[in-house]
Amino acid sequence: MPTENEQLWAVTARQAELRAIESALTDRGGILLTGTTGVGKTRLLAAALRRVAAEGRTVVAVGGAGGPETGCAENYCSLTECLDRLESVRRHSDPARRTVVGFDDAHLVEESAAHRLYRLAASGRVAVAATAPRDAALPAGVDKLWVERLVERLEVRPFPRDLVSAILRRRVGGPVDSGTLERLWATTRGNALILHELVEYALADGSLRRVDGHWHWDGLPARPPERLADIVRLRLRDLAPEEQELVNVLALVGQVEYGLAERLGLARAAETLDGRGLVQIEYGGRRVGIRLTEPLTGAVVADRMSGLTAQRLRLQLADAIEATGARRAHDVVRMATLRMAAGRVPEPAVLLAAARTAAHRRDYPLTEHLCRPLLGTPTADAPATALLPAGAPPAPPAADEPAADRDTTAGTATAAPAGTLPVSAAGAAPAADRTDSAWFPADGCPEPGRALRHDVARASLLLGRALAGTGRHQEAEDVFARVFADRAADLLTALPADEVVAAVRDRADNVAWGLGRGTDAAAVVDGLPDGLGPDGTGLRHGFHAVLALLADRPDDAARAGRTVLPGEPPDSPVVQHLLPPAALALAELGHPDRALALVDRHTHDLAAWPDDARLRCLVAVARCAFAQGDLARVTATLDAIGRSDGPDDDLRRLQHALLRSRLLRLLGRPGEAVTLLRGASALPVRPDWLATPAWTLAQLAGALAEAGRPTEALQTLVEAQAARRTSPAHPQADDAVLLEHAVVLAHTGDRSGAACRALEAAQRAAARPASALAALHLAARVGDAPRAAVRAARLADGAGSDLMRLRADHVTALARSDGEALEEVSARFRTLGAVPLAAEAAAQAARAYRKDGRRRASRLARAAGTRLLTEAGCPLPPWADPQEHRQPARTAPLTSREREVAALAAGGLSNRDIAARLVVSVRTVENHLYRVYEKLGITARSDLGGALQGLARHPAGTVVRAA
Repeated sequence: MPTENEQLWAVTARQAELRAIESALTDRGGILLTGTTGVGKTRLLAAALRRVAAEGRTVVAVGGAGGPETGCAENYCSLTECLDRLESVRRHSDPARRTVVGFDDAHLVEESAAHRLYRLAASGRVAVAATAPRDAALPAGVDKLWVERLVERLEVRPFPRDLVSAILRRRVGGPVDSGTLERLWATTRGNALILHELVEYALADGSLRRVDGHWHWDGLPARPPERLADIVRLRLRDLAPEEQELVNVLALVGQVEYGLAERLGLARAAETLDGRGLVQIEYGGRRVGIRLTEPLTGAVVADRMSGLTAQRLRLQLADAIEATGARRAHDVVRMATLRMAAGRVPEPAVLLAAARTAAHRRDYPLTEHLCRPLLGTPTADAPATALLPAGAPPAPPAADEPAADRDTTAGTATAAPAGTLPVSAAGAAPAADRTDSAWFPADGCPEPGRALRHDVARASLLLGRALAGTGRHQEAEDVFARVFADRAADLLTALPADEVVAAVRDRADNVAWGLGRGTDAAAVVDGLPDGLGPDGTGLRHGFHAVLALLADRPDDAARAGRTVLPGEPPDSPVVQHLLPPAALALAELGHPDRALALVDRHTHDLAAWPDDARLRCLVAVARCAFAQGDLARVTATLDAIGRSDGPDDDLRRLQHALLRSRLLRLLGRPGEAVTLLRGASALPVRPDWLATPAWTLAQLAGALAEAGRPTEALQTLVEAQAARRTSPAHPQADDAVLLEHAVVLAHTGDRSGAACRALEAAQRAAARPASALAALHLAARVGDAPRAAVRAARLADGAGSDLMRLRADHVTALARSDGEALEEVSARFRTLGAVPLAAEAAAQAARAYRKDGRRRASRLARAAGTRLLTEAGCPLPPWADPQEHRQPARTAPLTSREREVAALAAGGLSNRDIAARLVVSVRTVENHLYRVYEKLGITARSDLGGALQGLARHPAGTVVRAA
């Protein structure tokens, strides 16, 4: 009998497909399931046959399709034997009464049997339920079944990201942290078989475990589990030699350009592997990249690859990159890492150039890996060998360390383990065994020369940045402090001003965000030496403007912009540092129009800015455009971020996802926003003044609530609050988390609690009128317009934001229950492009008219709202739905804290885990759950999820605020 887990993977996750199969077997002559290996065709077929048999239909199976517990009348060894028995079956005009024939691997059926099956199906005697690999050559008889529409053809696809999330939560019986969901998705790409095997293995070995109430998985072990590796290799067992060669290359380096594959003689292999779905082609400008479809395949192949094969392929690929000119900066990184992994030490200058590029791309583990050899500071992952140690030549390898054993099974180049380089068998680095006057003094002494000291300083600064980027903040500060104390003269005399300024900024960011010491960070910036020109001046002004924002003093940041920027030429270093925080400060003060004008006045050639500065400016422009209500400019800015010529790094992906998801939510597409925010929440980006992990998770919680997933929303909100407790203070982000809390409560039925949270956010944002008005707008929409109206009008008075004025007018119209004013607000939201808000205002106008007895006006407003909802493709929020206001109160209200406790309990957390999450006692949790059970009329913990879902759809009157 199928286990409960097998039922979960096959049935729970495939309800839509099962309905399609049942419909095809009932209304037509059957179904042909196609798809790639591992998507779950066989289990889906078995589940469908069980359902059909349970409904009383006669089911016969071939080759044990569906398993022994399918409920089949008979099981046959071959299709021919089965058809021999079915020749005498009566014809039925009703497809729902025909005998169902189920079998796997239709592409292996003999031609004669396929033609007989076709004749039986065409004559109405049998219905067919079969599977076949996608794009496989089928027997003519099977092809005729779907060509003549006797059976439906259904492609079974990998699980989408959100479904993987739902499956995993149900399997483990509790909430799963966002990083784990993203890692599992990235590893499996929704392949049902691999996902199933990986999760079961991770549960068995304890790598998928509970941490602080959430299930957590760090990723694949260094060596993939045996059974999982065997499953992956099933798809690779019949590869041609050149196909296997390309798979080996991709397993080692992750991605190669099609031109390199051509140079290696593997272009034809790329085409055939693409046809089989084993590789995917990625287009980026003029370059065409090739990578393995499933990342797990690369890990398995690299793990089993011969060390000599790996060394040969790495060197061949490095030589091919060099032969093509290595025109991109990243080509130097790839050449260096490939040769390092093959035991060949690059020139010190090459190592340093590669490290700088890796740091620029924010690949911090690789940056550290490249810097360590230059500094002679090994890690535990590799022997203690440096390219050019400060006082002596490299040490020889240990006598028991054969050269063939060194770093021959590393994975992709960008995932190389941090550490130092192996040396040659002779005991010296192959490319660094000479005395060069550029690196050593002329007398041949092994003391480093001036160029070496300068590059050691550069490498030290890069190492500090890498350590900060990987979360080792105190180590990073120790490195920075040592460099600035011991090599200050080298920094000032050898490095360009922009490099020194960048290093100081890295150190200040690490102190402020990593160590949480804003005052010390300001001292770092103020300690900049003189003589750094506009770069140093710009960093001072820009960093202090950021600190003013973080201290909730936007006036000071805006004043700095007004004072300093007019005297600066467009695009100057001072502009690059100061303009983004100054513009955001103006937008927060209610003047996004001035902020956008300031940007336009001081950015004549944004494309020429450094990548980081350009990204910060574009993010500021997008946020100012949101504050102004200029969605066209938001869209244009998002396009500019997406097509940026800078490195496709995690920070850019994060900001693009955050901004785009905000736009999607405004347009009524929260489901798409959830997908983006899930990916964003898993990106390894350290917090800064533009985004924090708690802020990202809170936005995900809000999007989940808007998408109709209240339990997930509440669980994610608790995760966001936990992240907030471990982050440095950030008033704007903290208030945004509180506002998303209000959104979640409003969508889960606690409108009173939502209004209280929104009003609290407005009070905390007193120094930021734009944020305060956004919070008041939400409070008014969910039911507390009178308390919000007076302050909203005052905040909008004199504001330069169309959106702020519109929000204030909406609040006033709600407070007065003014139907005409609400219709005007609806029209203005429609002009703005915020169609869901326009539909909401129209529904509120209809309710106001009905309250005044103006039934015709109410019907017209309601019809207008319906048209707007159709245009937006989304439902009304629960507080604006007229049906919600007619629901009788059936249960006592839940407090906000009771909802949080219930959501966490529904997610599978124990009382002790809930207490730890919410920082309360276990007894308090027990008392809350007792009251929840009593109010909802349930008796079991397993009933909480459904009860909360129903409560979100039909809230029971007014919900009281927790004490």
